[in-house]
Order: sequence, then C-alpha cells, then structure tokens
Amino acid sequence: MHPLLRRERMDAPRSVLVAPPGQLRRHATEILVVGGGAAGLAAALRAAAHAEVILLSRTTLLENNSAWAQGGIAAALDAQDSPPAHVEDTLIAGAGLSDPLAVEALAWEAPALMRELAALGVPFERSDETFILGLEGGHSRRRIVHVGDATGLALTSALTAHARANPRIRILEGYQAVDLFGDDGRCAGVLARDDAGEWHRFDAAATVLATGGAGALYGLTSNQPGALGEGIALAYRAGAEVADMEFVQFHPTVLRTRSGHGFLISEAVRGEGARLLTRAGDRFMPAYDPRGELAPRDVVARGIFAAMRRTGADHVLLDLTHLSEQALRRRFPTIYARCRAEGIDPSADPIPVAPAAHYLMGGIRTDLHGATSMPGLYAAGECACTGVHGANRLASNSLLECLVFGRRAGATAADLRNGKIADSRLVLSGAEGLQLADYQQPELNLQSTIYNLQFNWRDELACLMRSHAGLLRTADGLATALARLAAFPAQAHEPTADAITAANAGLAARLIVTSALLREESRGAHFRADFPQTDDAWRVHIVLARGQRARAVETVAEAEAANAATAAFG
Repeated sequence: MHPLLRRERMDAPRSVLVAPPGQLRRHATEILVVGGGAAGLAAALRAAAHAEVILLSRTTLLENNSAWAQGGIAAALDAQDSPPAHVEDTLIAGAGLSDPLAVEALAWEAPALMRELAALGVPFERSDETFILGLEGGHSRRRIVHVGDATGLALTSALTAHARANPRIRILEGYQAVDLFGDDGRCAGVLARDDAGEWHRFDAAATVLATGGAGALYGLTSNQPGALGEGIALAYRAGAEVADMEFVQFHPTVLRTRSGHGFLISEAVRGEGARLLTRAGDRFMPAYDPRGELAPRDVVARGIFAAMRRTGADHVLLDLTHLSEQALRRRFPTIYARCRAEGIDPSADPIPVAPAAHYLMGGIRTDLHGATSMPGLYAAGECACTGVHGANRLASNSLLECLVFGRRAGATAADLRNGKIADSRLVLSGAEGLQLADYQQPELNLQSTIYNLQFNWRDELACLMRSHAGLLRTADGLATALARLAAFPAQAHEPTADAITAANAGLAARLIVTSALLREESRGAHFRADFPQTDDAWRVHIVLARGQRARAVETVAEAEAANAATAAFG
C-alpha cells in the first residue's frame, strides 16, 4: 500500500450555497459549455457540428487567459522536426508524470490543426507559405507558431468570430456557474447566476467545463484576476475526481506593473537571446543549468528565486538590449508597448522581472476524450488534467492542449447526446446529484469567516499561498496554510458573486495545499525543501475526490506495463 493511502480524506459541502436560490429561469440545451477561452470555444464549435450548444462565459469572450497568451503554439512543422521529437520534449518536461498517449495525441494532431487555423483566418507569421517558427525553453527545435507576441488574442478572436456566426451556438456572457446538478450521480447541467443577480438553471445532456486555471490565487500572476480555480471547485463538490493539484507552474519572468499586477514577459524573448542578470549585472543561469535561460520553466524560476535570495533583491533583470527598437517593435509589439508604458525602454534598459504564478498542470481528471469521473461531465483546457503536462508544462503546449482536447471533449459530448457512446470513460467515483439536503450549513467558525470576507479575502489568500505553497514548500508551511484555510468560508452565506467566489477559491487553494503536503518529494514544478530529491516511489498521480481518501494512481505507461507483465506471466 502506498503511504499516501493512509491519509485522511478532504471533505467539502456538496453545494457552495447555504440555501437554495429562489426563483429560477430554466433553459434547456443539448450541449452546455462553461467557459469562453480557447478550450470552450473549440469545444463549442466542434459540438455544434452535431448538436445545439449554449456557451456560458463569466466575462466577455476576450477576457480570459487564452486571450492573454503571448508566446505561441507548439507544432512540429519544420522539415527537421517531427511529432515524435515534440513528444520527447514534452515527456522530458513532464518529469515522469505525463501520459504518453495524451502527449502523442497532442503532438500528432498539432501540425494539421495549425494549417486549419491558418485557413480559418488566424494570421500566423509566415515567410511566403512557410510558418516562421520560434524557439522556447525546453524545446529541442524551432516549432512555435505565433502572431507577434499576441498569439492568444489572435486565436481567440478568430474562434470567437466563428462561434458568434454559428447559428447552433448561443453565447451568454456575464454568467457565473455556481453548482452542477443531476440525479443518480450524473451531471444534468449547471445552476448559474447572471450579472444582474438573477438565477438560472441550464439543463443539458452533456456539460463541458472549460473554466481556466487558478493562478490568481497567488495574487502576483500572469493570469486574469478571475482565474481562481472556481470550475475545479465546482466539479470537486459534485464528486468528480481532481488530480495533480500540487503542480503549479511559476513563470520565471513577470513584470510587476505600477498598479501591482503581473505582466508576463514571454518565454519567446529568451528564445531570441535575452539573458537573465542579477541587479549587479552578473549572468547566473548557466550556474544552475547548462541550458541557461532556455532550461524548462521550473528550473529557470528556481534559479531566479535563488539569485534573488542570494542578492537580497525582489527581482532580477531580463536583458534584451541586443535587439534593436525596430526588432522589438516587430517581434514583441505588446511587450514593447507595455514596457514603455511602465517607463522602461527594453532596447536600452533591462526589464525587472520575478517569478509569478502562471499555470496549473492539475485539475479535473479526464481521459483522452475529455470525460471526467462524473457521467455527463467533460472538461478541457487549464481546468482539466488531461495527462499532457505531468509535473511541468512545456512552453506553448497550453493553447495547443486547449484546442486538441477542447475539440475532443466537444465531439465526445455530442456523441453522448446522440447516443453513440454509452457514457464517460473514467470510473465513476462518488458523484451524486444536488439535493436539498446538500445546502445544509456545515459547522464553521463564523467569526473567522466573516472576518475573512470583510478583510479582503483575495489579498489574504494570495499572501498565504505565496508564503506557504509557492516555489519552495515545506511540511510546516503547508500545514500552516491548511490551518489558515480552515477559517475560510466553506460555503457562501450570502448569494452574491463575491461570496460564491470566495468559497470556491478557498476550496481550490485547499486542494493545491493538500496535494502539495501529500507529495513528499520534489518533481517538476513542485519543490519541497524538506524532500528536495525526486523519488521514483512518487511517480504517481495524487487523485482527490470529495468524501474519499486520496488515491495514488500510476502513470498510464506504468499501468500498461504492469498489465502486460500480468498477462505474460499469468
């Protein structure tokens, strides 16, 4: 028995609401997609080929992490490159926890998908008919297609235009998904609240969650402020399994703006030769890794963190002054303009940067077709754990994963609606319907709960997560974080958007901290100062489900090998 299995289970109320809402407006659709980023749009467009779709978005469609993505999309398009090489680089970055089958699906579908997107109007940079390919950390070849440094915006703009033009897709913006509901353990739709405070019930044959990541839990982040893991909390409350929540990737180079927010300086900048320096002007990354600035993100982020601690600074310098103003304006127009707006001329002065929360490798556990452990529920994009990223995401695989697995989830959801498949492919794990009893208020420290909400829970939560669940973690720090998170509201005592968000953000934080405390090793983006070595005994996925003990699940490759050995030797 793996030692993880002896741990206590993590509970949470079934509903985020203490009491059921009053009057509801009821809607019905064949496929419901929650989330308007690249994964949600890809799912909706693919599902709409076979079914009627409603797409719910918390914000307007271009206010999401996908639209903010700068670097590009990875695809083996060069004659000297190949999908197997892309697979190999992804598996290396994943530190032994990537699912090889998922990675193969990603890499092999990428080249044709990029050509299809170009035909749909995404203006990837080209020389004649040849894609101009960039190089980013962890890649052994130039394979990053891009639209300047605003690839995500160009991609989501094109997908949004096609979705708005599709008569089978109804887009509703300003809707907050609050709870999943259903009977007999099956997801039958979503309870939602609109910006006017009115309540809605959306009945659907299949529901796809594409709600994004959780970087905003850390405050300083490259993510949108609303990236708080709410969709993951939503699925967890309903009984769906989540996995790999301890693996939070910190982008090495984020500029803290005058307003205190994070602005990402793309990995592609280092791909074009930018160097990292201490404030005294000394280059330091080659001392940490022979690949220098082009090492995988977790290595670079920890190298920067170590240099900051060694020099007593809160930032290092990213020097790209070897590029002319004209070159910077052409290749990195968004970064150049933002730096100038912050009083920095990147053609003459290095940019002050520091690591910040960027990407969550874990999330709602799915199979290769987006199916979760809850029948009728699918997930795609950063809220999903498809198995592609393992312990550390390879640069520019995120938008690609949104597209490949968003399309797969949309197609499979439509197939389910049309009766072509029996049900979800993952083993059901304790999912259940939302009943009146699920609104019962748990025992809470109400004084602490009220204090947290009045105190500005976002700042309190961000400070807690940065201090105890950031780049360097320890058992004592994580235990302190869990104790403090116990004072956060488990449910919304007022049916307001902020109270609902606070409860679900606190739950998402608990899932990250619990998983990080359980994994007693260092691997990929997860680094434990008290367990600094990687341990083969922990080459497993930590899987959590509401009301159940944590499980240790082997990687697909190991499980298949074990099955083959059993068959061979009887």
